[in-house]
Amino acid sequence: MTCKIEVEFSRESKEALDEISQKKDMANALSVFIGMSAMIDIFAGNGVIGSSYKISTTDFELLAKSMRSSNPILIRQVEDISARMYLKSSISNQEKVFWRCLYNEM
Repeated sequence: MTCKIEVEFSRESKEALDEISQKKDMANALSVFIGMSAMIDIFAGNGVIGSSYKISTTDFELLAKSMRSSNPILIRQVEDISARMYLKSSISNQEKVFWRCLYNEM
């Protein structure tokens, strides 16, 4: 199911969509930061032997899990924003349909 609803968003809904966009950008940046910090830890100033040791002792499975950890957090935040917006009495019924659909998609 996808949320294909024609709706003109109010100022409040537009602000909520901007908030979701910012949170998505921050989650992506967090994933990149985690990966880059691991690479810096492995290669920065360690030389060949030190880097080889760091590569052999780095738990890349755990690193991948930590890089993906921002996604469930983002999903929960989008659910919270969607629920909050659905409960607002100041938005139109079409907006409520959109926010309910978005919440259910998460």
